[in-house]
Amino acid sequence: MAKFTVDVYADTVCPWCYIGKKSLDAAIAQHRASFPEDDFEINWRPYILFPNAKVSAYHKKDSFTLKFGPSAPAVLARMDAAAAPYNIHLTWEGRTGSSRDSHKLILLSSSSSSSSSPQKVQSEFIDALFQGNQTQGKDISDRKGFLIPTALEHGLADDEETLLQYLDSEEADRRVDEEAARARRDVGVAAVPSYVVNGRYRVGGMQEPGVFTGLFERIRGGGGK
Repeated sequence: MAKFTVDVYADTVCPWCYIGKKSLDAAIAQHRASFPEDDFEINWRPYILFPNAKVSAYHKKDSFTLKFGPSAPAVLARMDAAAAPYNIHLTWEGRTGSSRDSHKLILLSSSSSSSSSPQKVQSEFIDALFQGNQTQGKDISDRKGFLIPTALEHGLADDEETLLQYLDSEEADRRVDEEAARARRDVGVAAVPSYVVNGRYRVGGMQEPGVFTGLFERIRGGGGK
């Protein structure tokens, strides 16, 4: 049996990160079909693309236009095309803002005590965040309208007040800041999505499933480089 630990550096406001998650999920499913005994541990690490963003401060399409300038239509079209094979229908409508709170909740989901499978809870919660934000036009910075209802639906806490206290806690802020700083300082992450497999093998950017399965097979056979 082989064990794979995959550290995923991603931001919930990034469409490429959503597409990349679906690609990684597909790669793991393909690998398990051939090697069902192999074990995967997926660790989602926060990376905040826009650390100074305010809550509900921007219209999503305007923010992409500001970031990419005249090339924005081509960039959005490229993301639409990359998303289609995964049945993701991106929307560029709706408000957006700071993704900080979403990262706090993702870290919380990794230690969910209400489930025997925190990894499954976390994966499904992240899917819900991406789907709401990237395909339904929900605001990733909206606590009461999006983040908290989604967290409650996935069992991260029993009530809204508990989640609000957690989101406002110094501990939650510290964890996100430390993880984000480590990604830049120690791992050298400069763009997302980025992946580190077994603490050694790096995969940059959104890649097709074959890139991951090929790496898994090389590591399994002792030929990873």
